[in-house]
Amino acid sequence: MRRPLRIDMTDWHRNKRLLRLALAEGLGRIRSFMEKIDSASVIHISADIPAKELHDRISKLPRLNFIHIDHSGVSQNPEDNVITLARRDPALKEKLVHMANAGFHLYTLRDGISSMVHHRRISTLWRNVISGEVSVDANGVFSKLESAPSSIGEPRLLVVFSSIAGKMYTPSLMRHFEQNFATIGKYIPKNTHILRIVDFGGVVGSFYLNSRALPNNEKHIAARIADTAAKLGVARDRILLYGGSKGGTAAAFYALRHGWRGVAVDPILSDEHYVQKYRDLHFTLNTYAATKQERFAELVQAVHSEAQLSVICSTRSPQFPYIEKILIERFRDRFLFLNSENPEIRSHPDVGRQTIPHSLAQINQHLAGLTIVGGYHTVW
Repeated sequence: MRRPLRIDMTDWHRNKRLLRLALAEGLGRIRSFMEKIDSASVIHISADIPAKELHDRISKLPRLNFIHIDHSGVSQNPEDNVITLARRDPALKEKLVHMANAGFHLYTLRDGISSMVHHRRISTLWRNVISGEVSVDANGVFSKLESAPSSIGEPRLLVVFSSIAGKMYTPSLMRHFEQNFATIGKYIPKNTHILRIVDFGGVVGSFYLNSRALPNNEKHIAARIADTAAKLGVARDRILLYGGSKGGTAAAFYALRHGWRGVAVDPILSDEHYVQKYRDLHFTLNTYAATKQERFAELVQAVHSEAQLSVICSTRSPQFPYIEKILIERFRDRFLFLNSENPEIRSHPDVGRQTIPHSLAQINQHLAGLTIVGGYHTVW
């Protein structure tokens, strides 16, 4: 009589993440083979393809999922990808923005070929999703939830919006998911859940706003925040949005619109500086139906009555004139504005790095449920 087969499940649960990654590796090899063949879902193009031909090919393939761009004849630098090359070539930039507006994102660089994936297929190849680290909801919003280490007391939710990535033009999808303040959980109440939201919808992101690629982005992101809070039993007044730079744009926008609490560090409220001085550094031209200035000009006319916002900024940052005109002049007495005159601040990126104590103070006051008294103050 044969003995029944006994399977030891001990290591199965322990190594489930590794098994998922191994499966992804196998699927990746199959995909790599299939990607070499043109089909209704995959095309190969040269970087010098005429713009009209590219537009026509994309429009005729509604289920197109992958675009592979060969630019090996354009640059011999193995680090160059379609984004870095587009910074130097206006014609290629136009084509890249068109692909981004059609929902495609650069996800890898191999041997002089930049590969782009449609938003609907990101979950099938991004290792962060396959491993279970990042989840995606029915609306296509990608996020990572870090559960609170303690269930004692009233639960809180801190929503972290990413800044522009340090490696802004990396071919990795992680340029849409910069891990700002990765250790923030150490410095906030232990019953605080942390939700990090990925910023898709443009070449380097959409600043969490509606874009031509994701015209319903704002509604879907707001729904993701509200649904997460509801499932965790977090009261409305215990939801706090936080972000710096691009993330600050989102923190300010969603707090003002939906009446949540927000801490925005030097938020980018206008692309004018980056378009004019840095030749559209963030690829925002032709990415939106309306500019950030237009969106915020409309928003400030109808701010939610329950909104509580702390803005940390600096006159030493090129973003200050926009923050002053759009927010400070109108809401000086309603919201809190902390202007840091720290001499170590020499540019916009320095504001976040040099004002961490102020950020943490505001984050914890909001999470404690305290009323934030409005005003404008100059601090170190």
